[in-house]
Amino acid sequence: MSRDWTEFAEIAVRKMAQAKPGENLLVLTDTWADPAVPQACLEAGIAAGIDTTMLVIPGMDPTDTSELDDVTIAAIAAADVVLGVCETMFTAKESTDRALDAGTRISGTNVKGMEDFAIAGILEVDYELMIEIGKKIGAIWQQTELCRVTSPHGTDITYDMRGRPLDLGHGMANNPGDCDYFPGVSIANAPIESTIQGKIVVDGNIPPGRLVEEPVTLHMENGVIAEITGGADADALRAYFAESGDPIATHLCHFTLGLNPRARTSGSVHQDEHVLGAITYGFGSQSAGFGGCVPPCNVHCDVVLTTGRIECDGVVMLDNNELNADLGLGGLS
Repeated sequence: MSRDWTEFAEIAVRKMAQAKPGENLLVLTDTWADPAVPQACLEAGIAAGIDTTMLVIPGMDPTDTSELDDVTIAAIAAADVVLGVCETMFTAKESTDRALDAGTRISGTNVKGMEDFAIAGILEVDYELMIEIGKKIGAIWQQTELCRVTSPHGTDITYDMRGRPLDLGHGMANNPGDCDYFPGVSIANAPIESTIQGKIVVDGNIPPGRLVEEPVTLHMENGVIAEITGGADADALRAYFAESGDPIATHLCHFTLGLNPRARTSGSVHQDEHVLGAITYGFGSQSAGFGGCVPPCNVHCDVVLTTGRIECDGVVMLDNNELNADLGLGGLS
């Protein structure tokens, strides 16, 4: 039975893309997406009186470092706002960075494998409360000299978070140059690279977007993966990085905490990283907004821990997917 994407599309256009009459809205999709979703977004844009166009591009693997074609590059650059509904990581391309610098706004999603969450994650949650709590967490992080993350599977990693800009991932393209994915909400920053030491034991999602069968351990030295250990999943992750052909792909570029109580661990990387209390580490391409020191890279991937404990200068902020209410972080359910 086909799903009705009408209400989702209306929210995607109006609230997430923040598209308005008089603007040029580009609905960008690829050949791997369910065509019903971008079609609904196209129709929602037109119904709202927005100058809306849809462009379908060939799907590109996340390890594909090649640029977008000239037509796509021009279409993104010419749009006031892009609503991405695709698997292709078009936001990791240098041409997209240039469009963002020039003022294009981007709000994106990939509903494949998370169809229920794509709807419930924006329609059945207190979005404003998630944003409020995300801001409170960010304020704590910006003052944290020693952040320690541990997990039941053996994660034990530390870093300094002071002074780095925050990325509140609410998915909304409010201002020129904004780029975000929905449903949100998540809070992220880029730890100071030279202080990142320890090990990350991944028990959730790994590239190209699937759950591990057994934990994979990333041994970190000065913000870079020094060694990957484990079984077959570790071998696959090693091969993923090797296939990219870019040594910067192994540089840790962000630390993210999921805040959406409707998200469930599913194998969809976007949903998995937005589970309330899930911890994500990104590698490779780093948004300039993070204010980090990772060199340019044309690929990006995320690994997800389903649970963990976060201590900020000795104070427990999160434990077992539950935020510390004494810090004013309660209320999400």
